[in-house]
Amino acid sequence: MSKRATPRTLVTDKYAVQRYNYWDDIFQSATGTENNLSFSGGNDKTQFYASLGYYDNEGILKNTNFKRYNFRLNLDQTLTSWAKLSFGLGSNLSTSRDMPNGNNFFNPISGVFIIDNVWNLNDRDANGNLRQVEQVRINPLSIIETFDITQQTYRTMGNVKLSLFPVKGLNIDLIGGGDIYSLQGNEYHPRLPYSGVSADFFPDGYVSLATDNLMLFNNDLNITYNRNLTKALTSTTMAGYQIQYNRRQYAAQDGRDLAPFGKTIAAANNLFNRPVQSLSERFISGAFIQQTFGFKEQVFLTLAGRIDKSSVFAEDNQNNFYPKISGSWVLSDYLKNKTLISSAKLRAAYGQAGNLTGIGAYDRFDNYLLSSIGGLASITPSTTFANPSVRPEKMTEFEFGGDFAFLNNRLSLSVNVYSQKITDLLLTKPVPPSVGGTSIVTNVGDNTYMDNKGFELMLNAALVRKKDFKWDLGILYNRNRNRVYGIDGDFFFLRTGGPQAVLNGQSFGAFYGTYYARDNSGNLLKTTTGLLQPERGVQTTALQGTTDRGADGQPKTTGVGSTELRKVIGDPTPDWTGSLNTSIAYKKLSFYVLFDAVMGGDVYNWNRITSNNVGWGPLAEQEIRGEVPRGTVASVAGGINGGRIQEEHVEDGSFVKIREVALTYELGKVKGLFDNFNISVIGRNLFSFDNYQGFDPEANSAGQSDRVRGDDFGAVPIPRTLMVRLNGRF
Repeated sequence: MSKRATPRTLVTDKYAVQRYNYWDDIFQSATGTENNLSFSGGNDKTQFYASLGYYDNEGILKNTNFKRYNFRLNLDQTLTSWAKLSFGLGSNLSTSRDMPNGNNFFNPISGVFIIDNVWNLNDRDANGNLRQVEQVRINPLSIIETFDITQQTYRTMGNVKLSLFPVKGLNIDLIGGGDIYSLQGNEYHPRLPYSGVSADFFPDGYVSLATDNLMLFNNDLNITYNRNLTKALTSTTMAGYQIQYNRRQYAAQDGRDLAPFGKTIAAANNLFNRPVQSLSERFISGAFIQQTFGFKEQVFLTLAGRIDKSSVFAEDNQNNFYPKISGSWVLSDYLKNKTLISSAKLRAAYGQAGNLTGIGAYDRFDNYLLSSIGGLASITPSTTFANPSVRPEKMTEFEFGGDFAFLNNRLSLSVNVYSQKITDLLLTKPVPPSVGGTSIVTNVGDNTYMDNKGFELMLNAALVRKKDFKWDLGILYNRNRNRVYGIDGDFFFLRTGGPQAVLNGQSFGAFYGTYYARDNSGNLLKTTTGLLQPERGVQTTALQGTTDRGADGQPKTTGVGSTELRKVIGDPTPDWTGSLNTSIAYKKLSFYVLFDAVMGGDVYNWNRITSNNVGWGPLAEQEIRGEVPRGTVASVAGGINGGRIQEEHVEDGSFVKIREVALTYELGKVKGLFDNFNISVIGRNLFSFDNYQGFDPEANSAGQSDRVRGDDFGAVPIPRTLMVRLNGRF
């Protein structure tokens, strides 16, 4: 029995309560606006483009919003017949008011899921202050109404490009660019006007300030030389280099126990954490050469190689060579019936690439942390070990496919089949605490690799072409199979407490956890009191276990054979994804619709776990109504018959969404105002056809992480949006 499975007393007292639906207190119907104005012009030597933009949008969480102001300027100047200068500058200022999000209990969505829905969130005292709800928890409306969390971001990007054409066939491009990004974040929690809240939720108030400044500069040189070697044979030679410098400086301070009316760091009487300040720098450089031969504009062969270097790796592992070869064959000249088959091209490619940014700037070194012990400054080593021998990941890919057109180009088909092998996988791997740390950034095993095999298909059809009527159809299909092999120890978890793991022979991030005990027919094997229980036995391998039963036919709970077994209980990787779009145009009116489909991916629904545990989830409702035995929720959550049964919280995340619908009317020229004007009504994410019990199977608590996927705990669902767009050109 696990530590979490310590038997607990099952309370059977009953109370008459009123149930509330909190979501109208948390979510809102948001409004917004987006405005853009652009200009372009020039003469035969000078051309310019300028644009201004303003975006203001509320969030679907109450008291959240995002604003952005931006401009862009591009200039192209012909200097001589053999030289051209281009310049670009863009800048934007964005501000936002946010709420805590993702996997934390300050998130108002998570806050709802971790309290029973018997509390009136809007209940207030005589002074209008919100009251306490669940014991030790914070009222989610306190977060919505009183927390002040803001971000302000400045970003400026610029580039200069000098293009030279000194002799026939020779092009030289010199490019310089920069990207400067500055963010300031402020967070303020006032003192709570009620008692009984855990100190972890800062009932005495909390304030923090963080700044994040990034600079990125790049310099590129690209040289291209085109030459006809014979009447039938052409040659294109390319060579170049890139240098990139990245600098990031981060600083933060937080504190608690706030003085009255104070909202800044100066108001904190308890700076319980020392100030945080970090500086990181990274250099990346690369050089390449590429040679392409073409024969009669039918057969093309490309050979290339590049050397890349990144300062995040040790000197012995910094310079890495990556080759490439590709070829294509245009079959059009061999086609006799071009009405049926208008064009055809076969292609194949092989190449390698490296992950130059797969670790932090100083992850290979011993790092030390400043802290305070007994009021004195101290230096302690990081719990993440140094690894000077860490190497960049290497991806080797082979792909082949074809592009075809039929019926006078009314129908087109692209097919691509690929196979990727990624070696020297870079991961933060846990280590036994007995060795003095908790993790190490490493290449996971000398023989470890990740395999991706897939198939892509794109079909476009011009179904109808009449004078006043057009109808187009597009289909995209993608199927990928991901597997990881050679993991030392067969598996490890990607994060503490979560089911996402790396296992031999399984997809990256598959869900690995405990599961229900079942009989030989696959039916749930319940206890003698009718409660659910985890499967037990001997864990023979990471992926397999041998069940063991006592004399009563029940899983053993003591001795040999009583281990709670684990297996792969889900996989966030879809079986396939696809989209279908169609557009219909009749005279000046056009209609467009896009469907997106994701089939087969699973979601680990933490919201379902917590809502059941506190008393208002779907399983808890069944128990309250007497449809399942008392103690069913506790038997799943852990504490009655064993640990948590994680299989219960895995759901099918398959969905089909109406991603976009647009209706547009072209007014054409509006005399005295516009050369062309149109109006559109657009809807996005209008409907989702799925069986998921949560808000949105597409949302992920870990954001855009490629390591933790299919994880739903307090994630904000993708909103349904309706928009009216006016577009004019003058």
